[in-house]
Amino acid sequence: MVAFLSNMFSNPTKILGFDDRLLALTCIVINTHSVMAIYYTGAFFNADFGAYALKWLGEFMAVLLLWMIIRWLYLELLKRRSGLKNVKIRLLIVPLFLIPYFLISIWFIAYVQPYFDWQYLQYQDPEVSVQIATGAVIFFIDIGLYEALHLFVELKNTKIREEKLKKENVTTQLANLRNQISPHFLFNSLNTLVYLIDEDKEKSKEFVHKLSYIYKTVLDSSKKDLVSVGEEMEYIHAYTGLLKRRFGQNLMFNFDISSKDLDKKIMPLSLQLGIENAVKHNVVSKKQPLFINIETVDGFLVIKNNLQKRTIRSKNTGLGLMNITNRYQLITNKQVLIDNSEDYFTLKLPLLDA
Repeated sequence: MVAFLSNMFSNPTKILGFDDRLLALTCIVINTHSVMAIYYTGAFFNADFGAYALKWLGEFMAVLLLWMIIRWLYLELLKRRSGLKNVKIRLLIVPLFLIPYFLISIWFIAYVQPYFDWQYLQYQDPEVSVQIATGAVIFFIDIGLYEALHLFVELKNTKIREEKLKKENVTTQLANLRNQISPHFLFNSLNTLVYLIDEDKEKSKEFVHKLSYIYKTVLDSSKKDLVSVGEEMEYIHAYTGLLKRRFGQNLMFNFDISSKDLDKKIMPLSLQLGIENAVKHNVVSKKQPLFINIETVDGFLVIKNNLQKRTIRSKNTGLGLMNITNRYQLITNKQVLIDNSEDYFTLKLPLLDA
């Protein structure tokens, strides 16, 4: 009994998905008016108000009792069989609620309704079968309303959960892809340092100082989803300076970045990976210098280099470009474009708005 009364007045949002207490009260009043209008058509305008109010009170008590019990049964059912996956089971069980409905209705009509009788021959109580059938129709309408609202909330919550899960999945993937960049950069930088140590110790020291600055920038940038073109270019000028230390005049850069595009956004370190890709997969020598042109054109940051492929391919061929492409796919519909012609390789990074 305590559990029953507790369910009557407690907030059922955790079970139903919404607070139905105001809805329940409104529906009880509407149902009472409905049965009065059906059983005693026109009585509101013709019968004595006191007599009508007493009769209305009797019907209200019947509707209130039935609503509370059926609502309690429905909440208990939802505790055990809630959600979209249990719709069919609930539709099979709900008609069983008619058993307590019939028993309560017959008891009420036989033992309680006489206390709310009145002396209007033209407004006699309808047959018991009529009252039970009318109540049953209203019962199915009310239960249908609850079921529809519950399903609506479940569908909405399911969509919210899916979006949340998708967002968490995207965040995880993006973090994993970003985490690939730091060791990748460090590996390439240490290779460059190995070359310099043999050539010039002073240059090697200078390289280490610059490397520490650049690596700090890499770590900071790898925590961001997007950076401005202006920020990336400051870092890239320092980074390409290190590459020039290694390759000298064998590696040439040309920058043509429009000032209007400096505030546009790109994936952090994507430009660096584009440059690394060009250096890694092409011959860079005095006889075959590598020219890398970097410019902004028609909403893209374009990295273009002359094509002179190495004869020995790296085991990690394509991982850098795959990383860039995957990271862009996770946060935008704009695509990374790759053009691999006979003479040139071109990588186009979409410029994004802030």
